[in-house]
Amino acid sequence: MSGEPLAKLFATTFMYSQCKLTGPVAWPTWLKLALARLDASVWPGLRTLGQLSRVCEYDLHVDGSTYITRARSVAAGHFLRSAHDVWLTVDDDVFVQDSVLRDVILACRAMRGGIALPYMNRDGHSMTFRKVSGPTQPLDPSDTTRLLVRVVDRVGFGCVALHRDLVEALARDAPKFREKALVGEVDCPALFLEGAQDGEWVGEDFYFSALAERAGRPLHVLLNAPCEHAGIAAMLDSDGQIRVRDPEHARILDMSLRAKEALVSQDGQPEKSQGG
Repeated sequence: MSGEPLAKLFATTFMYSQCKLTGPVAWPTWLKLALARLDASVWPGLRTLGQLSRVCEYDLHVDGSTYITRARSVAAGHFLRSAHDVWLTVDDDVFVQDSVLRDVILACRAMRGGIALPYMNRDGHSMTFRKVSGPTQPLDPSDTTRLLVRVVDRVGFGCVALHRDLVEALARDAPKFREKALVGEVDCPALFLEGAQDGEWVGEDFYFSALAERAGRPLHVLLNAPCEHAGIAAMLDSDGQIRVRDPEHARILDMSLRAKEALVSQDGQPEKSQGG
């Protein structure tokens, strides 16, 4: 890693898959051991936290509960009650190198908004964003080769940096709930919900993206920033074009995109994108 350590931040990951396998009794012991050897973990998200430790110090919140909608919203409450300016969230099946983490944090602090890494869906047939719009914006006018971003209207939350300014703004009008039933204050903003909209199922990440868009503070994606999801490494280049590291995965994606284009040309209807 190059450069001085960045300021401390708030980090989260969601380990519900491992927690279910381990069971509630053994879970605290398993987690303590796992956090002591992040770089050796079988979970990509924990290895990402190992990379993050090379970039900055962080206060970590790990949630092993079942419902990701609630878990992300609880994490938002923890973040807002912390003293940190940036919340970096990474899913358990996402791996990101330290240099990319450094850039996404720098971009978040520069824009005081939300910066996501674009990545591939597990099936390898699509990306986890709906629409990325140009032009490409360099955050440092003196260096147009890095810290490049574009606006995205909906994006998956595999690895996202959120600034306090954005989360506080969205939380003001959000419904609130208690982290523990009948205990404590109502202090968790429901920023990550899901449900049916216009005949489509909308996940919690697209829901948050829509909140940001409606607030006039749309999320952005970081370009030239590889992100590995379920073993598939991909990114968007400086022109917003998809780049896939593995040739076979690139071939599968290309075939899928061509098939979708053929369907669109046949019925004249735009292809609806999926999140997740």
